[in-house]
Amino acid sequence: MSATLAQDPAHPLELAVVIPTFDEAGNVRPLIDRLRTTLGSIEWEAIFVDDDSPDQTASIIREIGRTDRRIRVIQRIGRQGLASACIEGMLAAAAPYIAVMDADLQHDESILPLMLERIRTENLDLVIGSRHMEGGSVGEFGEGRKALSQLGSRLSRMVAKCQLSDPMSGFFLLDRRFLEEVVHRLSGISFKILVDLIASSARPVRFAEIPYRFRQRERGTSKLDVNEGIEYLQLLLDKRIGQIVPSRFVMFGLVGAL
Repeated sequence: MSATLAQDPAHPLELAVVIPTFDEAGNVRPLIDRLRTTLGSIEWEAIFVDDDSPDQTASIIREIGRTDRRIRVIQRIGRQGLASACIEGMLAAAAPYIAVMDADLQHDESILPLMLERIRTENLDLVIGSRHMEGGSVGEFGEGRKALSQLGSRLSRMVAKCQLSDPMSGFFLLDRRFLEEVVHRLSGISFKILVDLIASSARPVRFAEIPYRFRQRERGTSKLDVNEGIEYLQLLLDKRIGQIVPSRFVMFGLVGAL
């Protein structure tokens, strides 16, 4: 039987790549082709978590998965949100190491083998793809987008327990043992799951950062809007004071005051 149709017991699964999607029908095939090329001899699987995309993203992934069992899709009905999609995908993965990346081809999949090597050899919890360290780039971000990213990074220091060059990164790889350590404290709010993971750790996080160049989106449209910004503030409030006052209550109060 083809290696793409059954897992070889002599070569156990090493890496799961979790990819949240919404209306990314034009990107999933090119992304899967790139993962196949990049991951080479690594035993891997890709778990797409789709929030019931109207453009039939889930159907396309399911079709690919018929002939390549490394490709799976979780189609969520009545549930939505990037952070919760990532959590659901990570918990569905069997591999000891789990990467999270976007489906829009802006994250550089070619650094995944290096990320995997670093986390294995250095006994790390997290390896993060960074746009802001030497060798990295935000690409063609407009001035407004850059300003928002910088503001989000500064605000993240309210809750993060380590100094990251790019806390707003959505591209990282983590050890399953670290996930199991923090998962019951995750808020699952907003689109910045990395901040949630770090802020949920009861101890200093062992991490490394690897630079990459953020690409321009070629197909589809960005999902970033005002609601995402509000949810990010709610996440920060939840991590900061959630044990005392529910963050949703605080947000309702702030909206009412405004």
